[in-house]
Amino acid sequence: MAIIAVSGRKGGIGKTTITANLAGELASMGHKVAVLDTDPQKSLLKWASLGDGLLSRVVVSLDTSHPRRFKGQVDSVHAVADRVLIDTPPGFADPALLAALLADVVLMPAGPSPLDIIAAREAIDVTRQARSRRGDGLPLILLVPSKVVAGTAMGRDLPATLASLGEPVLPAIGQRVALAECALSGLTIGEYAKGSPGHREFKALAEALEKEIA
Repeated sequence: MAIIAVSGRKGGIGKTTITANLAGELASMGHKVAVLDTDPQKSLLKWASLGDGLLSRVVVSLDTSHPRRFKGQVDSVHAVADRVLIDTPPGFADPALLAALLADVVLMPAGPSPLDIIAAREAIDVTRQARSRRGDGLPLILLVPSKVVAGTAMGRDLPATLASLGEPVLPAIGQRVALAECALSGLTIGEYAKGSPGHREFKALAEALEKEIA
């Protein structure tokens, strides 16, 4: 059983892409998955509405305006799903903070630009504060190199740069056309392009995540 929040201080770092496709891989591993969209833009809910695959069945929008109600809704979903993923808005607005206070794991995607690294450092600090407030050693913080462009020095250096921030680093996700195409189809990468490089990356990410939370 695990609640996994996908968070970050900066927009455009691939949170929704990672949430959706990681859900697909966790489901393929036999987990009962639920996906909660807490972003006011409802990007993940719109993605799910474009197709008839897994996401159309597991994504729901969640109101975060009332913290106690939000916790109750997450607990109810967690009672029937052993992997609950929460897609949060950028900036560590209330939904992201609430998710960090409830989650077992916070996944933090980060791109290779200096601004992305600064934002990741700030997000780690805020999540560590949430962990201290909880007092149970949770959430586990895991960094995900995201939107990596193959063959570039910044892309090659990103995992080591993130590791210097003091939290575990999971396998990288590249910037791939197929990831945009699968979103337009309302599908996960595993449904849209099974066996593709992008699918293999998400499979590796899911396997590494499972090892961390086992």
